[in-house]
Amino acid sequence: MNIRKGKYILPNLFTLASIFFGLLAVIACLEGTDEGFRRAAVAILVAVVADSLDGRVARLTRTATRFGIQLDSLADVVSFGMAPAVLAYAFVLRDVETWDGMLAALLAFVFVACGALRLARFNVMTLDSRKPASSFTGLPIPAAAGFLALVVWVAVDLQWSPAARLAAVVASMPALSFAMVSTLRYPSFKEVRWGLWNRLAVTLAVAGVIWVAARTRTSGVLFAVAAAYVATGPFWYLARLAKGLRRRREREAESSDLD
Repeated sequence: MNIRKGKYILPNLFTLASIFFGLLAVIACLEGTDEGFRRAAVAILVAVVADSLDGRVARLTRTATRFGIQLDSLADVVSFGMAPAVLAYAFVLRDVETWDGMLAALLAFVFVACGALRLARFNVMTLDSRKPASSFTGLPIPAAAGFLALVVWVAVDLQWSPAARLAAVVASMPALSFAMVSTLRYPSFKEVRWGLWNRLAVTLAVAGVIWVAARTRTSGVLFAVAAAYVATGPFWYLARLAKGLRRRREREAESSDLD
């Protein structure tokens, strides 16, 4: 086997691992138990980790290919579109009898559809761009899937009532769907300059999160991290909006002074 050609397989192995864990999540959902739902949520989170590694490995080894990009998108639809939707449906949505259950199916479909649309837009923007962007347009589908999985995990860990579980999932899915197809900006961390101090800061931050998660409730800590990332989109939008209004007022004040 040619080693130079063989290294192109490595990123795709992480992508295939993401599909595998997405499939495991769907299989775990079929049990219909809280333990099965917890395992499904964890499997989706492991798929998120595998998905984050395939791109980094491809950039590190300079083995990014058009084939890998297409495979990654197909994997994302399965692991971060279909698997979380099945998890949400099996967890609480199947108990929603509105319109003979069609409302529950519609919520799950919208999540998958918005994820697919988000991936298609990302692929088009990637082809049109010569270098990685410093931010994503719309919430990345792995982040949306991870957040939804953590909602389920926290609900199981804290033994939420059926009504609380339903409210959390029904509120999360449309919001996440909208965030994926929106023009909200989210940090990509691809253009971060990984100098010594940045590496040290990231290492300490990750170590801190792992330590806190190990010492307390893992699902709660990870949920807080995911919620903080999801909130960055609206926060940046409001910050830019406030900045624009302030500049507009300053220009109006300057023009009034000239008059």
